[in-house]
Amino acid sequence: MRDTDSITPQENEPELSVFKLDKSGLEQALGTLEAQVMEAVWDAADHVSVDDVRARLQEQGKESAYTTIMTTMSRLYDKGLLSREQRGRAYFYLPALSRGELDRNVTRRVIDGLLSSLAEPAISYFVEAVGDEHPERLDMLADVIEEHRRRRGSLTES
Repeated sequence: MRDTDSITPQENEPELSVFKLDKSGLEQALGTLEAQVMEAVWDAADHVSVDDVRARLQEQGKESAYTTIMTTMSRLYDKGLLSREQRGRAYFYLPALSRGELDRNVTRRVIDGLLSSLAEPAISYFVEAVGDEHPERLDMLADVIEEHRRRRGSLTES
């Protein structure tokens, strides 16, 4: 069991199997309560218990039973999003990933999924959407592509 192990994206990626287009933010990759629990854990300064998270959610007007929060945190641990350590009979949790790391992981998985089955239309639509919504970002996209080509070229030359 890995109760005291900290998980980084390089060692072990979280188990995220869905992406919900009808939701926004973290709820696109997690359930509503899972997203709320992750936010509460990220906002904490240190390890948190189930009671700590439950109290934090109650402060925000979100009522949930202790066992519901406990099950949700255990599920997030099983998915690799939380790490935990046992103190006496209770578990204390920390985020296994930062918000940014989780955002990058979800983004990578969505894009990898699109590219594995719909590469050409996905790339074309992405460039078109960026051009329509944020034309100034097309130059940034071109710079990223050029930098990637330079790095890849320097790797093949060595």
